[in-house]
Amino acid sequence: MNLRIYLTAHWQDAASPCPWALLDDDGNVRDSGSGNLAAMPQSDDATVIVSAERVLATTAVLPKIKRSKLETALPFALEDALIDDVSEAHVTVGAKLPDGRTVLYTLNKSWLTRFVDASTAAKLRVRRIVPEFCLLPTRANEWSLAWDGAQGFLATANSQGGALDSGSDARAPVGLQLRLQTEAPAALRLFALGSEVQAPNWGIKVPVIFEKQSFDWRKTAIPADAPNLLWGKFAPPPRISEFWPWLRPALMAALLLFGVEVVISNLEWAVFAQEKRQLVKSMTETFRETFGADATIVDAPLQMRRNVARLRHAVGVNDDADFSPLLEKFSGAMSSVPGGTLRTLRYEDGKLDIEMTLSAAVLDTLLQRIAETGLSAQVVDKHDSGGAMNIQLRVSAGGGK
Repeated sequence: MNLRIYLTAHWQDAASPCPWALLDDDGNVRDSGSGNLAAMPQSDDATVIVSAERVLATTAVLPKIKRSKLETALPFALEDALIDDVSEAHVTVGAKLPDGRTVLYTLNKSWLTRFVDASTAAKLRVRRIVPEFCLLPTRANEWSLAWDGAQGFLATANSQGGALDSGSDARAPVGLQLRLQTEAPAALRLFALGSEVQAPNWGIKVPVIFEKQSFDWRKTAIPADAPNLLWGKFAPPPRISEFWPWLRPALMAALLLFGVEVVISNLEWAVFAQEKRQLVKSMTETFRETFGADATIVDAPLQMRRNVARLRHAVGVNDDADFSPLLEKFSGAMSSVPGGTLRTLRYEDGKLDIEMTLSAAVLDTLLQRIAETGLSAQVVDKHDSGGAMNIQLRVSAGGGK
């Protein structure tokens, strides 16, 4: 659903009533009414149609200037055309014309600030503010006019236009007559503002085509090239949907790369798992061939190592996991590391549990020396003790835990 609000020229503050309409995604009016901003249906996508009387549309040749400074400089480009002080003008850039001029739209800054603050307080997220005259459909070399029998507004080429002064069925507005004296379109298409409006008899030199279709700000589609008066300091915060056309290719590429990475990783894990199964199967077969087919196998490598150790012990041969070989290799590693003091030593089930005092700077060196002897060392605990470190190591034969 999209909330469309008509902001009249007489709006003053949050208590001022405004007509509104709630449109579905197909542009059909589902609900409408009039009231202050707080009484309207809350919306995250509100569009405001601002009365033509509030917007001054003109053209000027803009100097080449950085966009960061453009908002501040624009009011000075229209200083001669403004009634209010330059500091009170909020100017929006429109289309650039073939002759080098740029269409500019001006709103009173204080009035716009009050409306933006009031809509925020009412929890209405206004995404666009569009001049009323930009909704009038125009054709090449023609102008369009919305008329209620006494007053109205005009739309010309390149989303230009503005409010007209009063007139009647027999007299065209003076503002329109002055425009026609300087520039005459091929035709003037008139859209009624209400069902009772009749075709006027103005007697102007430009043919007036009275359209059967009336103008309704609630239903009329907003052209894609219509200006959004909310820009610069008044610009609404961006939404991700606005960046989706640019983000989508990058996200698709990232998802594709992620998918390829997942597939490759899974293939690698599948290969490793298959190799592990084959290795375990080979170890199990070797174990059964060596120690009998009836043997119960839980951990083939560990059981193989222990059985080999028992066989070596039975014939009086030391095993690598015995106390003497472990201590001898560990002592050799310790001899190349200065400053170490052995405090306690305990042997159990093929492992040496060692507590010692050692400088923190040489701990990595000790672990490297132990690894070079073919042993495995694990730091179980360590803590500072007056400049040195109390370290608990668990040393076992290579591959032990």
